[in-house]
Amino acid sequence: MSNQVFISYSREDQTYARNLANDLRKRRFDVWIDDRIDCGDRWWQTIVQAVRASAAFVVVMTPAAETSEWVEREIMLAQREGKLIFPLLLRDEVFPLLITMQYVDVTDGRMPPQDFYNRLRQVSRALDMPESVPPRPEPERKVSIPVPEVVPVPAGPFTMGTRREDIPALVKKYGGETEWYEQEVPQYEVNLPAFEIGRYPVTNREYQAFIRGAGYRPPAYWEGDEYPPGKGDHPVVNVTWRDAVAYCRWLNKQTGRSFRLPTEAEWEKAARGSDRRQYPWGDEFDPAKCNIREGGPGGTTPVGQYPEGASPYDILDMAGNVWEWCSSLYKSYPYDPGDGRENPEAEGSRVLRGGAFNYEAGYVRCACRYGCDPGSCWGGCGFRVVASPVHL
Repeated sequence: MSNQVFISYSREDQTYARNLANDLRKRRFDVWIDDRIDCGDRWWQTIVQAVRASAAFVVVMTPAAETSEWVEREIMLAQREGKLIFPLLLRDEVFPLLITMQYVDVTDGRMPPQDFYNRLRQVSRALDMPESVPPRPEPERKVSIPVPEVVPVPAGPFTMGTRREDIPALVKKYGGETEWYEQEVPQYEVNLPAFEIGRYPVTNREYQAFIRGAGYRPPAYWEGDEYPPGKGDHPVVNVTWRDAVAYCRWLNKQTGRSFRLPTEAEWEKAARGSDRRQYPWGDEFDPAKCNIREGGPGGTTPVGQYPEGASPYDILDMAGNVWEWCSSLYKSYPYDPGDGRENPEAEGSRVLRGGAFNYEAGYVRCACRYGCDPGSCWGGCGFRVVASPVHL
């Protein structure tokens, strides 16, 4: 049984839901929450996986939530999956879907009382330990360390982001809302020192060494410390930003090297080089060069399966397969490493790059960026590493 808690809410109640999530995390609960669930059907698979991976389902009940199609679908999914549901009545009356359930009245806007947390804790395992950091066996197990292959990216400038004047054409070509693309503007030049980056995303086999060596909690879809049969060369998924950081720290200890997550700027330069290309292979989309919804198998594929989709530095899987965590906070452009966005202790959403197997062409462009809670994870979310000192 997972120890994850899923929070369902209407976007109009985002402030309360976020405060609730932060309160739960302070009490060492592992929380899944997403404030962008109303952006389209592309999120439903993510939500299904998150609900299935959760031990408990908390729903914030308000008039806005009662009329939300997404909240209703999530409740019905949780009921179908047999999840324990914890309704919080924030305003007005109880949902018809939940009328037979005992609810917690928080109409005064305060956080739930202590007995709510006690009941929630009873249905989740290992919640008396810090999130994503289970106890290690003593002594630490010695395991063979498969180290991710890294390739060099030379020092120098590159063009980051998207020109504002190109947004109408992007909307026409790929669809979506103008504000989605505005997160990529302005376009500007960034000068980076040399670094080395993983040729592929970290695989299940590589991550398994970490699970076994550190006694770390495995992803929800594994059986104990065993990844699914035949998936050793697939990217590891269902890992949070914190899990990815923990893996890098462990790998540093084992190898004596300096592994970390790439900054957002490093990731984009590795993907597009210095010629402003739209995709790692060029400006024209080609479904034969990446694992995405258009032409993909509908799930992850072994890393390196699309060699024609390599970036200018021969880096693979930078378009599709899995979204990849970056070290950076999700802040507006221009990218400034000195403004706190590279502070690993700062609160806030972290950047994801690259798109995933269940996303369309517009989301796997080199400039496309997304921000997500660092405690979130789903079946299309992984990471790759950088091996170099931090030059920020």
